Amino acid sequence: VSTQSTGLLSTMKSIILLIALAFVSSVLAQDTCPRCTPLCQNGDGTPKTCGDNGCGGSCGTCASGQECCKGSCVCIPSCAGRNCGDDGCGGNSCGICSPSQTCSNGVCSGAATVDCTGRTCGSNRAGGSCGSCSAGQRCRAGQCECYYDCNERNCGNAVQPEGTNTGLCPQRSCGTCPSGFTCGSNGRCSASTPCTVTITVVDCNSRRAISSSASVAISSVSLSYSATVTVSAGAAYSWNTPGLGSFSFQTSASGYLTNSQSFTLASTTTSVELCVSPAVVQVDVRERKTNITIEVGASISYTGVASGSFRWNGVTSWTHGGFGSYSFIATPDSKYTVGSLTYSVTASTTLIIIYVDIAYFCGDDLCTSGETATNCQLDCVALFLEFENADGSGPVNGPTVNYFLDNPRDANADTGPNRNSVQQTTTRTTGTGSNTVLEETYSYDELVYFEVVVSTFINFYWRANTTNVDPQLGTYRLRVHLSKLLGTTDFNYRLVNTWKPIDATPEPYGPTDLNLHLFYSSGALDINNPSLTNQGFAIGKAIADSKQSGGPATMDISPDSGIVVAVWNSKPPRSSVIAPSQNNRYLVDSGSYVVFYGKTSNAANGKQVGQVVMDEIFLTNPSLKSNHQVDLWYVAQFTVNQPARNQPTVVAQSRFKTSTINSARDMFFDCEAYSYCNNFKVPYSDTGRRDVEDF
Repeated sequence: VSTQSTGLLSTMKSIILLIALAFVSSVLAQDTCPRCTPLCQNGDGTPKTCGDNGCGGSCGTCASGQECCKGSCVCIPSCAGRNCGDDGCGGNSCGICSPSQTCSNGVCSGAATVDCTGRTCGSNRAGGSCGSCSAGQRCRAGQCECYYDCNERNCGNAVQPEGTNTGLCPQRSCGTCPSGFTCGSNGRCSASTPCTVTITVVDCNSRRAISSSASVAISSVSLSYSATVTVSAGAAYSWNTPGLGSFSFQTSASGYLTNSQSFTLASTTTSVELCVSPAVVQVDVRERKTNITIEVGASISYTGVASGSFRWNGVTSWTHGGFGSYSFIATPDSKYTVGSLTYSVTASTTLIIIYVDIAYFCGDDLCTSGETATNCQLDCVALFLEFENADGSGPVNGPTVNYFLDNPRDANADTGPNRNSVQQTTTRTTGTGSNTVLEETYSYDELVYFEVVVSTFINFYWRANTTNVDPQLGTYRLRVHLSKLLGTTDFNYRLVNTWKPIDATPEPYGPTDLNLHLFYSSGALDINNPSLTNQGFAIGKAIADSKQSGGPATMDISPDSGIVVAVWNSKPPRSSVIAPSQNNRYLVDSGSYVVFYGKTSNAANGKQVGQVVMDEIFLTNPSLKSNHQVDLWYVAQFTVNQPARNQPTVVAQSRFKTSTINSARDMFFDCEAYSYCNNFKVPYSDTGRRDVEDF
């Protein structure tokens, strides 16, 4: 018994060993290259859902009651014991009875009569035949048709019955194979796929392996395949391919531009070489304020993802060492400061700009780094302001002046301009014993806004364009006549005329003696007509016109809604003996300006609601500056929509005229607003102006 058991055990071990060897051999055979590529596609390109996949496998199985026909599952007809009626698949393929018969439960009953109407073959429905078909044809629905069999074939010629008359039934193709497949003698498309393909990534220019790892996204639409692999720097990747045909490769690597390529894998393909181009970035060095490339060379060093340096002479191409953060130091050869920049380089980076500043010095056109008009008049302009009372009573001491580089007020049609949130860049103030303020830290090419604040006075606002300052003088001088707050008994609006330069200004900018005239529908208001009425009610008065030079000429008025007030300046004749200071003084050199103050809905005591400046005319018409014949300036037309509530309308007229002077040296001109003043007279007076009325 023991000997028999030992023999049986030995036999079982041998069987197990053979089975194991067979399994291993099967696995090895499956992994043997090249490998068969399955194809579940009919010859016409339609998907194949059942049947052989060309590699001994299946494209799918059919459900019970169905069979695979030409790659698709179809119903199996059931006509056992039936010669007519439904075949179980929704048709009458079990047969059709003679017209003299009826089909009952799948069986024709009644006497049959021959019926071959429209039929050339097949049953005559009475047990006979309507005819037979030639070799290679078959009878379908009483008609002969050629027979072609493409079942389990997707390429090459269809199978035809032996002896087929090819003249009557020529050969017909079952389809063509897709790219990468060949048609076998069995009418099946087949392909051999290499098990692995070697992928390498190189520089597109040098064709050398790149120095960083690359990510490769692989896709195939026809095989519904996608995968991402990593190719290490300087190495190759062994890719297990899913089949043959066209594949798309998108390669990304740090320091290189993403590149998309397409390759068609054939059975002989063993390697694919992908390439990427170095990411080249343009580097520029610019002056910060102008954003213009500097005109001198520079040395640039960088650290970060990679370190190095290069010489810059204009816009320079730089090949970086990979995407990520870099720190740059640009050292210009001369004239400019060292510039630095930290920048994150990405695939979309095309230009890097390193900004530098001008190395400041006196004469570089920038008032900075401690420079003032006192120690560097070449770069810094002096802003000298002098303040007096608009009532002609003298200086206003202790002003505070805020300076801005943006407008500190916003326009508002309902309330007049309002103070906004803009912060001042500098502030200057003087003690109670001084009425002048000096600011010396602004350049010649700036717009500087002023805000003047003095207790019990209306805030004054101004804008100085330092570009227009005469570089020979180096000083912007402005005389300001400040208006006291308007009280309940004051008229609604106050117009203050000042001729801008101060007494110390040299020719031709010195002060010139001027008159201010207001023309209303009911009469004129000026030094010679110090009060104005309308229908018996006082609506205006001259507050001051007391100084021979510089002003002020101050007029108060309360116009009705929509009534135009025409505002004029005149330079009356003067005696060269009595007033020698007025020799060679001209209207166009006076620097005259008129400030409009008024009550509004949010400023019961008044605010500055406008100003008109003569010098702004010369910015667009510089030739007028040399016209010494004119002695009249049509300043503006002034109208009010809602008195003491909203912003009045001030329309600058920007026109100069020449008056008529008679032998008595009286001045005559047309005010262009009302008929009563179409030949308005300014009587000659050279004894000095009087104080019209104090506040």
